[in-house]
Amino acid sequence: MAKGMPSQSDSGTFTASVKVSDINIPAPPISASPRKQILATRRELQNAYQGRDPKKIKTLIRNHHWPINDAIRQTLWLDMCKRKQRNLGDSAIYDEMIQELFGEDSHPDIKLPAFLDSTYCQYFLNDNGLLCAKRILCVLADTNPDITYSPTIFAVTCLFLHYMSEEDCFNCIYAMVHSSERFFTQTKMAYETSALVLMDLTKRFAKASYGYLSRYTRQMETVFENWVWWIFKGLPFPHLIRIMDCYLNEGPKVLYRAALAVIMLFHKSSVKEGGLGSTISVQTAIAQFCENIPVTVEKFLKTAFGIRGLKRTDVEKLRIKNEMYLKSRKHTNGMSKSISSNSLTLRKNESFLNMVHPVQSVQSGILNYEQSFPGRARSRSLGMVSLTTLQSSILTMQDLQTLCMWLPVRMSVQQPVLLYTTDEHGTSLQTLYSRIEGRGPTLLVIKNDQDEIFGAYCSCDWIERNQHGKALTYFGTGETFLFTLAPNAVAYKWVGLEGGSDLPSTANMFQSGDKTKLTIGGGNGEGLQVDASLYQGRSERCDTFNNPSLTEKEDFYCKAIEILGFH
Repeated sequence: MAKGMPSQSDSGTFTASVKVSDINIPAPPISASPRKQILATRRELQNAYQGRDPKKIKTLIRNHHWPINDAIRQTLWLDMCKRKQRNLGDSAIYDEMIQELFGEDSHPDIKLPAFLDSTYCQYFLNDNGLLCAKRILCVLADTNPDITYSPTIFAVTCLFLHYMSEEDCFNCIYAMVHSSERFFTQTKMAYETSALVLMDLTKRFAKASYGYLSRYTRQMETVFENWVWWIFKGLPFPHLIRIMDCYLNEGPKVLYRAALAVIMLFHKSSVKEGGLGSTISVQTAIAQFCENIPVTVEKFLKTAFGIRGLKRTDVEKLRIKNEMYLKSRKHTNGMSKSISSNSLTLRKNESFLNMVHPVQSVQSGILNYEQSFPGRARSRSLGMVSLTTLQSSILTMQDLQTLCMWLPVRMSVQQPVLLYTTDEHGTSLQTLYSRIEGRGPTLLVIKNDQDEIFGAYCSCDWIERNQHGKALTYFGTGETFLFTLAPNAVAYKWVGLEGGSDLPSTANMFQSGDKTKLTIGGGNGEGLQVDASLYQGRSERCDTFNNPSLTEKEDFYCKAIEILGFH
């Protein structure tokens, strides 16, 4: 048995990991009625689980305010985790991992995993409980090396240890980490995305509160940066425990509801007190409000669950949108750092009027940038652009030079390779996917029956189209762009690069594909789309690139399609 102790503390409810004397435990009910009511609620909850009635379960857990020392959590929390992930792990394996990592030392000097940050809460755990929490997280880090940033795992681990043994706690955390419901953010980007999701939810469901906050700061993103700590560090313990009851049952949407309740109640309280003044930041004011929140647990949850229309699908859409935004911002910031203001001069409309594009083979060669583009300065980091023998029925050497100029810096120094061509591989969209998925960023080049040449640089691997199952969703980053090569050479970059802060959600629709069509660019039109036969296509203005149709006529017929990869 691991050193986690299944024994209970003197309170009869909390485990031996808890310093019970520090907890303000409410007095037990005097009359028999409340006891009977609690027992009846437990039976009702058990019947709802047996009848698989999730709506009734949700209602029961939301509305029954069990005190923090109610013994129901000794089994309820564990049961809810089991239902989220059947494979909870094996206690014997956990014991083996403890032995392997720490040997016989019962009190090792344990360093917390790197995926945590400096903010963490042990609540009412004693020294032994804190040691248990550290062991659990070390084993978790060893068995899940893909977790790179997940600050709230420590807090939830400590909360579990108030009500369950070390082994059960590890199994519950393991289940939550591997659940499809995204209980924890596991990367820095996912954590930053969650803050932007809350900001968007505030704009929609707490408009007045958002407007009030914006009066006191111009940097609204910073207000939401540490939002999870409003809940896990700021709120009183009874509020947090009741949030945990609902969070384990309903998933991370509950945390967003709780955060929205904090914002709405803070707004109301601040207005009543005459405003914030100029001596305190919004972030500090919200943190202080949470620590001294003037409402009961019941009223707090009533506010949180009184927000109507907040759906899990809405949260997921905002997560995808904001994650794409952050990826795009990260890539463009990286590009800005690698290109000095006096280095690479790129013009959006680079004309190659009346160019002749014969069907030919682009022979192996080394293109010196200064020779290929006389008069253009460039970053020294680009060096020489190397081309292998590329058998193309569409592109000329000058086409490749033009595309090289438009590509992200890191791609422009890689060698292009022909992954797919209709001349050799046939006209099947499924065949196209099979040849390009797993190959990273790609260039799609089309020549239509009017000898117009156009296409798109696709910044993300097409295998990402399967990340949401059969649902057709957009993915990609702001490095994606549309282009034309003939009759004119023009690149249409993402509108977000222009620096606008209030982009519509339709301006983040980069790549999409299923068995019926492949699309690049969306929002009030498809920037470029081809059908399953790779014969018919369409190009029109879209919000993502604000481009005109890439072809003279919006509907076109394909003469040849090629897709290039890079290595």
